[in-house]
Amino acid sequence: MFDRIQAPIPLMLSGAVASLILVAFATYIACQTPWLGLDLSYDESQQLPLIEVIHNPANNLHLQVGDHLTSMSVENSSDAFSLKGFRLHVEPPSHANYADHNALLEREEEVASLLKHEKVWVTTEAGNTTELTVLPERPIATLGYEFWLFNLFGLIAWNVSLAVWAIRPRETAARLLCASGAGFFFATLFNSIYLSREIALPQDLFLVLTRANHLGLAIMLFSLLALMAYYPRRISRPSPAIYLIPLFIFYQANETFQWIEWPLHTYYLPVLMLYLAGIVVAVYQWRMSAQVPLDRAALKWMLVSIFIIMGLGLAIYFLPLVLFGEAAFPQWAMVGTASLLYIGFAFGIVRYRLFDVDRWWLAIWAWFLAGLAIVVVDFALISAINIHPSAALAIAVIAVGWIYFPLRQIAWEKLHPDAPDPDDLLTSQVERIVQAMPPQRTDHSWMRLLIDAYKPANTNISSKKTESVSLYDNGAVMVVPLLLTVGAVHLTLPNHGRRLFSLKDRKHTEGLLVIAKRILAAHEGERIAVQQERERIVRDLHDNVGGHLLTLLRRAPSKEFEQPAHKALKALRESMRILDGNPLQDLTVCLQDMKAEVEEKLIDTNIALSWRQSLNDDSLEITMRQAININHILSEAVNNAVEHADSKHIQIRFEIDDKSLALTIVNDGATRINPETKLMRGRGLNNMSVRASELGGHFEFSIENGFATMLSAVPLNSR
Repeated sequence: MFDRIQAPIPLMLSGAVASLILVAFATYIACQTPWLGLDLSYDESQQLPLIEVIHNPANNLHLQVGDHLTSMSVENSSDAFSLKGFRLHVEPPSHANYADHNALLEREEEVASLLKHEKVWVTTEAGNTTELTVLPERPIATLGYEFWLFNLFGLIAWNVSLAVWAIRPRETAARLLCASGAGFFFATLFNSIYLSREIALPQDLFLVLTRANHLGLAIMLFSLLALMAYYPRRISRPSPAIYLIPLFIFYQANETFQWIEWPLHTYYLPVLMLYLAGIVVAVYQWRMSAQVPLDRAALKWMLVSIFIIMGLGLAIYFLPLVLFGEAAFPQWAMVGTASLLYIGFAFGIVRYRLFDVDRWWLAIWAWFLAGLAIVVVDFALISAINIHPSAALAIAVIAVGWIYFPLRQIAWEKLHPDAPDPDDLLTSQVERIVQAMPPQRTDHSWMRLLIDAYKPANTNISSKKTESVSLYDNGAVMVVPLLLTVGAVHLTLPNHGRRLFSLKDRKHTEGLLVIAKRILAAHEGERIAVQQERERIVRDLHDNVGGHLLTLLRRAPSKEFEQPAHKALKALRESMRILDGNPLQDLTVCLQDMKAEVEEKLIDTNIALSWRQSLNDDSLEITMRQAININHILSEAVNNAVEHADSKHIQIRFEIDDKSLALTIVNDGATRINPETKLMRGRGLNNMSVRASELGGHFEFSIENGFATMLSAVPLNSR
């Protein structure tokens, strides 16, 4: 059994060679038809065949370009076949009913029977009768551009769909796409033979070719409908094939045996109905993919490819035939438009990995086309210019190297969205990881780094424990563990949805995760070492300095000696708290302690205290360092009011202003201070300014009308 991961290039090459052999066979069949050496068109105004080109020089003596042919006959025949109303290059199924279809085949048979003779007589509108030799075969150069265009379009469809199946031979969607490409190829192959006929083909051959053409068309349309029913999700529990296969058999049997004649157009109305059925299936698939981003993205691209391109084909060819009996554009334009469907699938594979095919599918195609280009150029040089095979091969390799590979590189850059190589960003990303190590912003900075690196269309955080980087939904989602918190970041569709995550993205992110964890572990080790050293210092302060201060406090002969020892012991305890892990303090409790200390200082001063605090939130916390610095600012301000002013009243206000704690202290005893004096030279005021700056805040002091005002604002998030 063929394994889907085994050498797709040989399979693609075999398919390409087989299709080229079939095209060569079609070319042979087309060249084996009787030939008069004329290129004819149909003059609608005269309703007669018109000579456009005369390939046989012998016919120039009797016929001229621009002559209208009115009839055709053979020697010893009394009846001439009238060419009035005999349309050339008409496709039988373009007729709206079976009667007109069969009548066309019968008229083709009559003309073809005349062409079986060695010579025929043609009469022009001017009344001149000329004998023409019927050649048994025609030169390949006279087949016309439509023959080659049809086969080119078929080769595109076949080889693109085959390449998808070569990568995913066991996937139902890939098989259906390959079947549709095969149907398209066979439809164009047989169509090119009878479309390139000079005048007419035998009825039996014509009927076989048209039936084979419509069989290929049906295979293509039903395969595309089945593809929409199976991809990206199967729309029903019973296999859609249960409904589609009997319908396909009936559709073909009805055309073959002509059972039921449909209204409007018996051949092309079913094509329109299949298109409408595809719309119904697409709507159902669209609803099923509402919560699946990758399915929705892939479905969107596939539906655009199918419905816009097929709808355009219907609009320019099938629909005008059904409604008005005549196509708006030539058939080759419709077939060329339909072939764009498979080119759209190729772009979808590059963008969204349609049919679960990764981007290396494009690389396989690039190498396949390079090899094919060398073979084609080599063959052309040998056959057309008669160059020696060795020289031809060398020229082919050089030509492909100079022309194909630069074009291939340009196409590669255009098809791949702008996405810098993650390895190029490694240095800056590691620097950002190092800077993100403070615990309070580590996970946020980690997520910001991932967003900047991949620019996802959507980002979510889940609380589910994740140990490693993982890809889901065929690369639509990459899940990355957080560094400190239990959970993960879900990144969806990088480059703003223009591509999918690749294995290289996952590998790069895994490397970043390892680096981040190692840096985090190093920082944690450093933090533990620092904390252990702090604890040692705290123990030494407690056992040595603290013990001596307690002894001094107990042996103090009076309050005059006891108060400095008490202050020193308090300062020591505050310093020890700062060293002991920097715990958070309840702001309300801290302010209550500060108020009690201020009230104690003012007991014997006859200074009235007005204390007001507006916090708006009783759950606010500050660090020990913030509490100490704010208390020192407050104590220094109160001491200044007591010792250096004639204060009768002190106002103290604490307010929350834009995530900052604002402290305002006003006393009314600054009558002895000149407002013009430089105020910041004193050690006390300078110390207050320094302590505010240490917390990331600011300090202001002013005197006006005998009132001294000190204002300090400290950010609450400052540590």
